[in-house]
Amino acid sequence: MSIWQRSNPLRFLSRHISRSPSPLPSLARRVNRTSSFSSTCERSRLLTRGQAWNTRTSFTTRKHIRSFNSSRIMAAPPATSLTDAVVAAMRTLFPEELADGAWDNTGLLLGQAPGHDTGRTVLLTNDLTSAVVDEALKEGVQMIVCYHPVIFRPLKSLTTKDPMQTQLLRLAAARISVYCPHTAMDAASGGLNDWLCDILLDGEHQVKRTVVQPISRPVPEGHQGTGYGRTVELVRPVNLQTLLKRLSAGIGDQRYMMVALPPTLDGLTKTQEITKVAVCAGSGSDVLKDTDAQVLVTGEMAHHYALRHTQLGQIVVCVFHSNSERKYLETRLKPMLEVELETTKYGDTRVIVSKADRDPFEVIDVRDLA
Repeated sequence: MSIWQRSNPLRFLSRHISRSPSPLPSLARRVNRTSSFSSTCERSRLLTRGQAWNTRTSFTTRKHIRSFNSSRIMAAPPATSLTDAVVAAMRTLFPEELADGAWDNTGLLLGQAPGHDTGRTVLLTNDLTSAVVDEALKEGVQMIVCYHPVIFRPLKSLTTKDPMQTQLLRLAAARISVYCPHTAMDAASGGLNDWLCDILLDGEHQVKRTVVQPISRPVPEGHQGTGYGRTVELVRPVNLQTLLKRLSAGIGDQRYMMVALPPTLDGLTKTQEITKVAVCAGSGSDVLKDTDAQVLVTGEMAHHYALRHTQLGQIVVCVFHSNSERKYLETRLKPMLEVELETTKYGDTRVIVSKADRDPFEVIDVRDLA
């Protein structure tokens, strides 16, 4: 079975992302015959552009695909709590085996004490802060899916002297669990880095999409070929100005970016035609260090890494760490999770995206200071 059928969560998004009708039933037939990573990402790009079936056809197709898959996979025991259901859904979409276990900490990091739940609300956030916890308590949330891990290193104590530990204690007291996918979401097909590629393509065709750092260790069936970072080769060359405008629109109309240009370019108006771009959500210093792409797009990059790339004639674009990740929660993860939960007894769960979550940095003009 193809990687698209088995692992790509965007195969079910047509009901949730719909702008205009298109002949996607024929696409569905082609999907059954494709297995390459590049083909998988092309289907992802088409669905992202909103070319979708109508609701009835989408629902029927989704039922057929789920039935087809379930005939080959032993049914998992039914979830006994909303936390169990969400954890199972997240592990289906972004298997924890894809995470970089050498340093990362993913999975269910804060469980839920025994008790009786009356509500069904899940909050999606990029980071866990006091403002996000305030929001969760106000919304009556039972579970938080937080992209960044809320616990990185082993804890010898849990006190209110540390800001993060304080928030975890507040959540534990309110019986709110926390699941963190982090680099599993980065690596998965249809995950954060594929989303960034789709933004830069903006509906244009691609020659090829490849993984920058493929995962060499064993991964779950259907997830072979995944890994960290992506490079995408464009059919039609574009200039840097066009790429930057696409990136800005895709990550939430961000106005400011940091751009490192090579010495051969005096300004943005003299950039060459671009045919190959590399992306890495978050911090791309290590993942993108050996790529030969003309433009490197990431959240942040260490000074000496960026300097080296410019000396090699490459352009580095940084949008601030979490700004390269946050919009994914709204545009991709929310509908993905809703669809996964539809097949459980928690199908009426309300999935919301945090409004309090934000990047800690702001760009200011000191001339505007009083």
